[in-house]
Amino acid sequence: MDADRDLMVRIQAGDRRAFESLYSRYGPPVMRFLYRLCADRVFAEDLTQDVFLKVWRAAAGWRPIPGARLSTWLFQIAKHHGWNEIAKRSRRAHVRGSPLTSDAVARAADHGAEGPGERLARAEWAQRVDAALQGLSPKLRLVFVLVRIEGLPFAEAASIAGIPVGTVKSRAAAAEVALRRLLRPEA
Repeated sequence: MDADRDLMVRIQAGDRRAFESLYSRYGPPVMRFLYRLCADRVFAEDLTQDVFLKVWRAAAGWRPIPGARLSTWLFQIAKHHGWNEIAKRSRRAHVRGSPLTSDAVARAADHGAEGPGERLARAEWAQRVDAALQGLSPKLRLVFVLVRIEGLPFAEAASIAGIPVGTVKSRAAAAEVALRRLLRPEA
């Protein structure tokens, strides 16, 4: 926490190297988070750039809160920006097919220790999981991504989502039930 606070103090002073360090540390998890919200890798990359631009611009007003983590602040910015941009995108009705299929196949193809059958099975499973995740409501998906994919504690996820810890726990459980149902083998 002190290292993050020090980075932000340096960023407030206009230190670009400190900002690059912050981006190196938090860019990948923010991008993964946004990707899980929107299911579009290129869009998530653009959103991540936007989020960190907002961080750079908002750094002057940032004040450390005792006991609070910088990552909570970053994920809150990412959540708000992501939801706003996803809503704008859907209102424009330009949403095309999800690129998850190609992403899942690429991830599976990169796993060289497997044979073609295993890679195909892994790619198909990744597609099903990505599709099921997108089948969740935005509120359930947000909590599931924060808690189960990003591994954040319930309290931090609650702070990011702006809801009570108990609600985070119940939504995480509801998301798991819904995902199990969506991923159940077809009969």
